Amino acid sequence: MRRLRRFSPLALIVVGLLSTTCSYAQPVANAGTSAALSLLWEQIDSQPADFGVACLPLDEPENLFLYNAYVPFPLASVSKILIFIEYAQRLESGRMSLDEQVNTSRLALYNLPRTDRGAHDRFMSIYPEGTTTISLWDLAATGMMQYSSNAASDYLLDRMAPVDWDALYAKLALTDTAYPNSLTMIPLLMNNHETGKATLDDVADLTTAQGERYLDLYVQDGVWRQAEIDYRSGRGNQFPDWDVQAAILAQQTATGTVADWLKVMEAIYGPDEDSPLAYAVKAMTRAALRWRENDDINQTYAEYGSKLGYYSGGTLALVAYGYPFGGSPVISVAFFRDIPRRTYNDMVREDSIGDLAHWLNFNGCAGLAETIQAIN
Repeated sequence: MRRLRRFSPLALIVVGLLSTTCSYAQPVANAGTSAALSLLWEQIDSQPADFGVACLPLDEPENLFLYNAYVPFPLASVSKILIFIEYAQRLESGRMSLDEQVNTSRLALYNLPRTDRGAHDRFMSIYPEGTTTISLWDLAATGMMQYSSNAASDYLLDRMAPVDWDALYAKLALTDTAYPNSLTMIPLLMNNHETGKATLDDVADLTTAQGERYLDLYVQDGVWRQAEIDYRSGRGNQFPDWDVQAAILAQQTATGTVADWLKVMEAIYGPDEDSPLAYAVKAMTRAALRWRENDDINQTYAEYGSKLGYYSGGTLALVAYGYPFGGSPVISVAFFRDIPRRTYNDMVREDSIGDLAHWLNFNGCAGLAETIQAIN
């Protein structure tokens, strides 16, 4: 049995050793003029009601810009920030321990093959072969936040249950955001070995309880789990038609508004005296969001932190904080839904929504209002 050496997460925050493997598709210097951003503007022009954005220069809050700020959008992995904040609050209060360890074989039970673009496998590949335990902190800060492993977030949700989301939402003043839910249950609702691929006729009858039942079976019932793995091991697309995926995302995933998520980002990155979060909770969350091992980012920003969410079916979401060298700190929130399949694949490949965040950071939000108005 091999156990990894344990480090204090608070020490990691202080000395800045928390790493990330996020990659940026285009050089940061190209933001604003890139083909990736042009693709995004074209799609907003085509679907103005399916895009929402907020941009806030923290040094000039009077220049806040909001567009479709009170429309609910699927959050995808962006909701993992709320899971992490709850975890950080429990660490700060002593309700959970920094020393808690996770059995990797138990964690593996939450990993549904071919559903998270290999995020969980990439996370686990950072550990030596034969590793049997990792820290819960690493699972949360690295696995869930940096690699965006759905297995990690689902494990942590189960570990913390029950969660008083009402208390956290009241603290953050969130009024239009659904509670985080399992992300692994979504592909199980879309397709599993018992039901096959869902159709549009099935969508109205699908429930969160069904999805949770499938996930419980996958984690707890060895026979059911193996049948599901065998079912997904075949060649071909594992997902239903694009419009079916979009309908399931709209109905079953956590949604939130740009206005609510601006509050979340202000709580994390705004002035300490104005934040409803304890200083240690803010520090842990900023550390988990921060990009550190990207040369382009390091040469351009004093600090850049973000969380990307995307899901086939046409969902793209990004919340970001950027403090460019020689510039001012900016918070941005951008949500997109119902993007057509080909355009969605192009936008994910080119990181269009990431280019938008960088463009906003470099310009202190200037030009966004004019661009949106011109499109509309």
